[in-house]
Amino acid sequence: MFILVYEVIMRYAFNKPTIWAHDTSCMLYGAHFILGGAYALRWGAFVNVEVFYQRFSLRTKAVVDLVTWMLFYAFVGILLWKSVPWAWASVMVQEYSNSPWGPPVWPIKLTIPVAATLVLLQGLTKTIKDFYIAVTGRELFAGVATEVTEDN
Repeated sequence: MFILVYEVIMRYAFNKPTIWAHDTSCMLYGAHFILGGAYALRWGAFVNVEVFYQRFSLRTKAVVDLVTWMLFYAFVGILLWKSVPWAWASVMVQEYSNSPWGPPVWPIKLTIPVAATLVLLQGLTKTIKDFYIAVTGRELFAGVATEVTEDN
């Protein structure tokens, strides 16, 4: 936000626009957004169809999550499958932007497979917890679900 505010002030107050603000804000926002996925997953910040889901028992929620998480694994798998070669090619040629400023873009492209890996690891922990609940009917770690729901 600071970069965009700085750009607006420089452009409109001083008539001195920057050549780097747009690229920088896009790259920082993109990296921030993609890396935030694992964090959001950890704290349960994604949306469920609460009208039905909140009425389910703990075990039923776990079974529903296990079934629907196949879509999650398909998405993350495709994201990794496509982003790893794309990012690797960018790293190998030390790719730069074609804007007048020309910053390197390979570090930002590299954040996509890194973030997908982090989301995959966080998803695996959720799957293990859901599997345990589906089999036993109780939480793997007591108090974890209540901690997350109290914050939301």
